[in-house]
Amino acid sequence: MKRYLLPAFALFLSANMFAQTTGDVLRYSYLRPGGTGRFIGTGGAMGALGADFSTLSTNPAGLALFRTDELTVTPGLKFAHTNTTLSGGETYEEDKSAFGFENVGLVFNTTPRASRWKTFNVGLGFNRQNNFNQSVFYQGSSNGSIMNGFFNEAQSVFAGGGSEQDLYPFGAGLAWQANAIYFQDNALSYDFVGNENAAVDRSQTVNTFGSMNEMLISFAGNYDEKLMVGMTVGVPFVNYRLEGEYVESDPGGDVAGNVPYFGSLTYTELLRTEGIGVNLKLGVIYKVNQMLRLGVAVHTPTSLGLTDTYSNTFAYSYGDGSGSYTGDPVSSPDGVSDYRLRTPWRAIASAGLVVKKYGFLSADVEWVDYGANRYNLTSNAATTENELYERELNQDIQRKYRQAMNIRVGGEAAIENFRLRAGVSLNGKPEEGADGFNAAYSAGVGVRGESFFLDLGYRRYTGKSSVLPYDGAPTAVTENTSSDVVLTLGFKF
Repeated sequence: MKRYLLPAFALFLSANMFAQTTGDVLRYSYLRPGGTGRFIGTGGAMGALGADFSTLSTNPAGLALFRTDELTVTPGLKFAHTNTTLSGGETYEEDKSAFGFENVGLVFNTTPRASRWKTFNVGLGFNRQNNFNQSVFYQGSSNGSIMNGFFNEAQSVFAGGGSEQDLYPFGAGLAWQANAIYFQDNALSYDFVGNENAAVDRSQTVNTFGSMNEMLISFAGNYDEKLMVGMTVGVPFVNYRLEGEYVESDPGGDVAGNVPYFGSLTYTELLRTEGIGVNLKLGVIYKVNQMLRLGVAVHTPTSLGLTDTYSNTFAYSYGDGSGSYTGDPVSSPDGVSDYRLRTPWRAIASAGLVVKKYGFLSADVEWVDYGANRYNLTSNAATTENELYERELNQDIQRKYRQAMNIRVGGEAAIENFRLRAGVSLNGKPEEGADGFNAAYSAGVGVRGESFFLDLGYRRYTGKSSVLPYDGAPTAVTENTSSDVVLTLGFKF
């Protein structure tokens, strides 16, 4: 296995031997759920209201409030805009768009005869839980080099009696093959000796792709029009890809620059993560009266089985009094890592106020402990090394992340067959010591008929994160804005 440094959402490895990091867990537990246009338009605040397929992923008791069979299909577009700044440098903007399906759902409604159970419904389909499509680019000048870590790793290997065959093939081994690390006068050396903190120009490009979609199998019942109970078996599918390129160069050239002999280096990474998991969601909705509804839901941890496949390339150029030399890129072998991840429990309390024929107001409050994410690196390879790193990694997760509250508030106004919607979603920041929320604002419109409905939803999300290309590197800060536009086509039959 190999190790990446992913404090926010990307990027490159440091010279170690494991792929999993503390930052990876947020990709699968810090969720931004998609779903129907109605769900998006109301900010996702529908836990006590139900009768929308998206609620099968929040409070499955809402399935019991369907009165007919129903089919929903929700295509959507995501537009991601990122501003990235290396400390003291210029800000660079990147845009990326992606098309996909936020939701496909089918509900089967039954009405038991001569019973206080008024409905027993079954739901099948999927809802999107996260969208990974984003682009980042920055460039600037700052001190230090990725070569320092590669050299320190190689020095440790040779000092311990190892040879070039023992160098890590995704890090120092690549630098050795490219002649960026070498022996000179019987001593291991590299071009940054004595200039470890020299200023170099650097740039970084990161493109991420994919999503996490959750397949749902749900059951719910309506008891005497007062108590709704439901259960969802969730099966999330992970598909994530990262393509990255990190470049360093000496601003003065390979002879007269800040680092004599050094010209430039290019380090690239390809990472693909795929996997499947399972969880259970249980929910209850109670109608206090015709206006007030209260809901509670509990989500068990998701157990994910994940596989990383990865590879790297490295190219290095240098020069001396006799000329400049540009080596061909060298490539790592293809790496594969299998492991498991358990995400935290979730608890959701909801309330909804329904004004018949006029609309509703609703709110959800969700609790989640991001510090409870846990890796299992020994299920497929029970080695002492894996066990030690697993313990270190899980302790680091406990130190870095904390409990957080996610708050969703939304409403809908009904004007005959037309609907107007708005909402806000506040996601508590998971990092220990971080204050405030990452906010998303929503709006939507819809039209309802007896057998057909159409819902358009819009959500705008803002937040900040960071990119760290290697351990000890200067950090690039990102300001992220994404817009989701979804359209639900619904049929009742």
